[in-house]
Amino acid sequence: MSNPTELARAVAELSKNAEQREAVFETGHCVVLAGPGSGKTKTLTTAMARALSEDVVDPRGVACITYNNECATELEARLARFGIASVDRTFIGTVHSFALTQIITPYARCVPGLLDGNFRVATAAECRAAVEAAHKKIIDDGRDPHEHWRYAEQKRRRDVDRSLPAWMGKNPDLARFIEQYEAELRLRGLIDFDDMPLLAFRLVKEQTWVREAIRAKFPVLFVDEYQDLGYALHELVLLLCFQGGIRLLAVGDSDQSIYGFTGADPELLRALTQRSDVKTIRLRFNYRSGVKIIRASLGALGEERDYRGVEGAPDGTLSFIQVDGRHDAQAEHIAQVVVPDLVGRGFSMEQIAVLYQAAWLGDLVAGALDGAGIPFVRTDRNALVKRSSRLARLIEACSQWVTGGWHGADPAYSRLLREALGIVFGGPASEPEERILSAQLVAFLQDGIDRGETAHQWLQRLDKELIAPWMTVARNRHQEWDVCSEMIMRTDPAKNLDMALNVFAGRLDESGRLTLSTLHSAKGREFDAVIMFGVNESDMPSARDRKNERSLREARRLFYVGVTRPRKELCLVFQKGHHSPWVVELYKRSQESQ
Repeated sequence: MSNPTELARAVAELSKNAEQREAVFETGHCVVLAGPGSGKTKTLTTAMARALSEDVVDPRGVACITYNNECATELEARLARFGIASVDRTFIGTVHSFALTQIITPYARCVPGLLDGNFRVATAAECRAAVEAAHKKIIDDGRDPHEHWRYAEQKRRRDVDRSLPAWMGKNPDLARFIEQYEAELRLRGLIDFDDMPLLAFRLVKEQTWVREAIRAKFPVLFVDEYQDLGYALHELVLLLCFQGGIRLLAVGDSDQSIYGFTGADPELLRALTQRSDVKTIRLRFNYRSGVKIIRASLGALGEERDYRGVEGAPDGTLSFIQVDGRHDAQAEHIAQVVVPDLVGRGFSMEQIAVLYQAAWLGDLVAGALDGAGIPFVRTDRNALVKRSSRLARLIEACSQWVTGGWHGADPAYSRLLREALGIVFGGPASEPEERILSAQLVAFLQDGIDRGETAHQWLQRLDKELIAPWMTVARNRHQEWDVCSEMIMRTDPAKNLDMALNVFAGRLDESGRLTLSTLHSAKGREFDAVIMFGVNESDMPSARDRKNERSLREARRLFYVGVTRPRKELCLVFQKGHHSPWVVELYKRSQESQ
C-alpha cells in the first residue's frame, strides 16, 4: 500500500526546485536532462510514486527501465519508502530484463516459429561455440572468428530494424554471419543477452496486439540513464511510446555517456529532446559538489553548461598531486600519503574512493593498500562481488544479515526474500513456492549466526543449501548461477584467498573500507573525497582515445564523470611533469570560482 504522507513530503521538498517539480507533475512525453548531483533519482522516484497514486488506476501500473541491476535495486529501495514494492503494478529492471520478462516470455509463444517453447539463455561457452560454427559456415577465412565477431556485435546492436536496407546494404557478410550465429543458437533452443531487446523489438513492431497489451499493463514508461541504453531501447521507445501510446518520462545526461563500447550513443537522447511532442526540462542545480569542483568539472568536460551550486554550498577543495614516478609510485603515494592525510583531516574511510581507468590499475592500488594495512572494497571486474549481478548482491546482503544485520533488520529479511524470489522465479511466485523458498532461506541464514565460518566455508554451504535447490525450480531464464561458484574460487584457502565472513560482508571493526573503482563503475555514485589515480599525459587521453574525435569525446566525458563524483574534495594524482592536458583546463576553471 502506498504512503501518501511520504509522497506529500517528497513533493513539498522538490517544490523548492521549479524544474524538479515540473518534471514530477508533467503528464505528457518528457525528457529530464539531469547533470551530476542534480537530484535526478529523487525526481524520478517521486514522479513514479505520483503517477501510481494519481494518474494510473489499479491494477494498471508503470515500468521503469534502468541501465543495470544496481540502479534497479536503488530505485526499488527508494520507492519502498513510498510504500511501493516492485511487484504487481511496477516493473523496475534493465532493458534486457524488461524485454525478457514483459515481452518475450509472455508473448513469444503466441507467434509460431519465433522461439522454442522451452528456450533458455545461452552460457558464454555456448555463445562461443555458436560464433565458431557460424563463422565456419559463412566466412571461414582462417581468421579468429571471435575477433571477427567483435565487429558483428557492433552491427547487431546498432542495426536493430532488419527490414531496413542498411541491414544487408552495409557489410552483408557481417549480416549473414549474425543471422547464422542466431540460427545456431535457435537450433539448440537458446537465445543470448543481445537477443532479448532485439526479439522484443521484433515482437512489438510486427505484432500490434503486443504493443496494445503492454500499454494496457503499463500506460507510463520511465527510463533512467537513457544515454547509456543503446539503439534497441531507443527503437523500443519509439514504437511503444510514440506509436503505441505509452507516456514517456526519460532521464539522462548526454555529457555522461561513457558506454560507447556497448552500443550507447548520446545522440539518441538528443534526438528525443528535438521532438516537438516532447517537453525538455533541464535540472541545473548540483546538490552534491562544492562550487569550485562544479567549475572545475566544466574544465574537465571542455564545454560550458548552466550548472550551479546551491546557495551556501562550500567551495570544495582540489588537490593536484605530483608523484616522481609512474603507476607503481603513484599507487604507493596514495596508500602512504594521500589516504592517511584525508583520514587525518576527518574523512571517514567509507567516504573515500580511488578511481582509475582499468582493473589492472586497481590491482596496483590494492597491493599498495594491502601493504599499508588499509581496508578496501573493489567494484571493478576483479571485485569479489560483481555489483551488476543480482545474485552476487543478494549473497553479499545475506552475509551482512548473518554477521549482525539480523539485530536491526539491516538488511531487512523481507528485502532478502523479495530479491531471492525475483532471482529464482523472475516474476510472481505462487504461495507454496514462496513458502518453500522462504523456509530454505530462513534455515540457511539462522544456521549461519555465530557459526564461525570463513567466507569460503559459508559460500560452499550456500551453494549446497540454496543455489542447488533453487536451480531445480528456477523459472528465470537469465542464468547467473555460476556467480556463487566464482566467489568460491575467489576465496580459495589453498591460494591464501579466504577471509573472515565479516570481512566479506564489509562489517569490520575499523572505520570502514574505502572504495576502489574504475571510472565506468563509479558512475552514479558519490563520495566525500575522490582520488583520481593515473591522470597522466599518456593515459588521459590514451593513444586509443586519440584515434578519432568520437572516442576522444567519450574519453573526456569519462574524465568528467570522475571529476563530478566528490562532494568535498578531489585529488588528482599524476606523474610529475607528465600530467594529462585536461588537468590544466580543470585547474584554470577551478580558479575562476575564487
